[in-house]
Order: sequence, then structure tokens, then C-alpha cells
Amino acid sequence: MMRRLYLMRHAQAESFGPHGDKDRRLSTRGRLQAREVGERLAGARIERALVSDAERTRETFAELRLPDVDGVPVHVEFRAELYDAGTRTMLARIAETPDEVRTLLVLGHAPTIPALAGEFTRAFDRAGAAPAHGSFPTAAIGAFDVEVPWGELADFDPYDYAGSGPDEAPEPHCPVRPSTD
Repeated sequence: MMRRLYLMRHAQAESFGPHGDKDRRLSTRGRLQAREVGERLAGARIERALVSDAERTRETFAELRLPDVDGVPVHVEFRAELYDAGTRTMLARIAETPDEVRTLLVLGHAPTIPALAGEFTRAFDRAGAAPAHGSFPTAAIGAFDVEVPWGELADFDPYDYAGSGPDEAPEPHCPVRPSTD
């Protein structure tokens, strides 16, 4: 079964939060950004979402207004460890997703979301990675097709799929690739 993974950076937030960075709320522009992304994702049939528990990611998720899938609301988990997670932690949380889930949204922060998008892109196409994910502004979203069960992403290493020269043995097939639709 082919799966779809969406990696999204939160929408634009205010510069300061009442109790620090984690409490920053969305700006007016950020609310609009999130609604626009939500309109684009309306037909994506997102079944599950892993969302940082920071205020701006919670608000971004709410503003997406994702529709139910076959009458079932999106199952959302607000996770504290996604606030300042690195790519390894992010992959570990993705790997916990039940196999029957076809479409997953991960909503978090820079630098982790852009870094993970870049890792997936580089693993699939070394030469094309820089233009695809060199910039990842607020409310940016990347879509990836995943050919393996979610659990297999726990050990994903982009360097397993990236050769450095023409004399190397053929690289293994990368199970994650940027979506073309």
C-alpha cells in the first residue's frame, strides 16, 4: 500500500509569546496562510496528524479545518517532543503510526521539518535536493510518497541511498520520494 506523508511548517506567528517562544500565537497573516493550505489539503484525505504542542502549531492545525475522512475526524496527537525534536525523533514518532493509516500530516517547526524534507529529497535525488527544499517558509508543506510501512522509517538514513560517484555499486531503491501530485 502506498502511503502519503505531508510535512508542514507552522504558519506565521507573532514575534513574541506571553511566556516565551512556545506560547507564540499565529499572526493574522498566519491564520490566513493556514486556511489557504487547508483548502489545498481538503481532498488529501488526511487520517492522522502529529502536531507539536506549541501554541502556533496547535492554531495552525485548527485553522487548516481538515475534513473528516469517510465520516471519521482526523486523529490528532499534540506531542511535546515535536517542539524541539531533531529528524531522528521525528522519524521515530512517524514510525509509531499504525500501518492502516494511509495519509499522515506532521506539523512542526524549522529547522526539523525542512531538514527532514531535505533528507527525503536528497535520498531520492541527490542532484535535485537543493531546489526542492532549500527554502521552507512558514506554512510551507512538502508531500512524500512512502512505499514501506511507517515503522520502517525509524531507521531511515538518507546516506543509505546517496552514492558519490559513477564507479559505485547501484544504490538501493529509496522508499520515500517527493510526490508529483
